[in-house]
Amino acid sequence: MSLSAVETLRETPTTRASASEWVRSHAWPLLIIVAAITLLYAKNFEKLFSDWSIDENYSHGFFVPLAFFWMLWRQRQELERTRVSPCSWGILIVLIALLQLAAGTWGAENFVAHSSLLVLLCGITLFLFGTEMLRLVAFPIAWLLFMIPLPSIIFYSITFPLQLLASKLAVGILDLLRVPNVCEGNVIYLANFTAGVAEACSGIRSLISMLAFAVLMGYLLDMSVRSRWILAITAVPIALGMNAARIAGTGLAGNYLGARWAEGFFHTFSGWLLFLVSLGLMLAAMHALRLFDQRKAAHGR
Repeated sequence: MSLSAVETLRETPTTRASASEWVRSHAWPLLIIVAAITLLYAKNFEKLFSDWSIDENYSHGFFVPLAFFWMLWRQRQELERTRVSPCSWGILIVLIALLQLAAGTWGAENFVAHSSLLVLLCGITLFLFGTEMLRLVAFPIAWLLFMIPLPSIIFYSITFPLQLLASKLAVGILDLLRVPNVCEGNVIYLANFTAGVAEACSGIRSLISMLAFAVLMGYLLDMSVRSRWILAITAVPIALGMNAARIAGTGLAGNYLGARWAEGFFHTFSGWLLFLVSLGLMLAAMHALRLFDQRKAAHGR
């Protein structure tokens, strides 16, 4: 970070100007700060890009920064009209972010290092523009958290219980269909096929994607705070239920059609199909919640 450039920005008599006027009059110092952040986090960006490309659990990461910039563009007029009112104590948040980056880098903890970018963006926004601007960009910045892979210790502590839960739910579906089966841990035994619920089938991928989608749509749509929470919570059973349906479907295909039907194209196709069904259910939940909010507003309760 170029602290001298930051100080130059704050030592201006136009600190009460609108954000658009202020940015135009300080374009070069701001570009220097952006370049400094880019260089400072170059290795972090490279690691994130690699994770999104290799780890299918975080393939949605490519979409997150695009949505971040789109959200800022969507409220650009409100951002431009915001009055600049710098907060000096924002520099403390910037320093905390830099210390977090250093600790995460030296300690080889990627989540700590990557997430420091969010803290840094909050600190810079507060230091240069003030609390009103931070209020407007707080959600887009927080949304970036979905692009950062969870720490391994947390990730694996979640995935194995999800594997067991997915197995039990899939067995429940098979029992409803009166298909004989035996479940031992994360392995389901059928008469002609054995389905092992591996880490990739735990449902963590669809759970993170659905939760990110629900949080984003709850923010973008005209919904009450309660409806936004309900929508986010609804994403969990939808994601887990569809994943269990996929596992049960794989077991049925392998048991009655042969193992080759439970692997390869069918397995991939069923995943995409049920993901689309999940999106459809989420859209239905959004529609229902918005109708509820509208009716409640119409009755004045």
